[in-house]
Amino acid sequence: MSAEIKKYKARIFGELYAIVSDEDEEFVAEIVNKVDSFMKEIAAKPSVAIDAKKIAVLAALRATQELLVLQRTLQKERIHSDKIMMLLHKEEISLL
Repeated sequence: MSAEIKKYKARIFGELYAIVSDEDEEFVAEIVNKVDSFMKEIAAKPSVAIDAKKIAVLAALRATQELLVLQRTLQKERIHSDKIMMLLHKEEISLL
């Protein structure tokens, strides 16, 4: 059974967007708020030119950086967890 596709309206960096998603409204709002926040933080820096397209690209780069850091952390945690499970399995075998 597929999730229901819903349409939302969201304001990001002063522009209104139509968003189509199968996610719930709260999650979509969280994403919208995060992107809007990234863009406003970048625009507030005096060294950044006030061009919405450039700000959007910089926000996308920042979001992607956060995603990749989290993915790397998750991968390291999985490797660590696998090592622990292997050690526990060896210990279990040695107890038999």
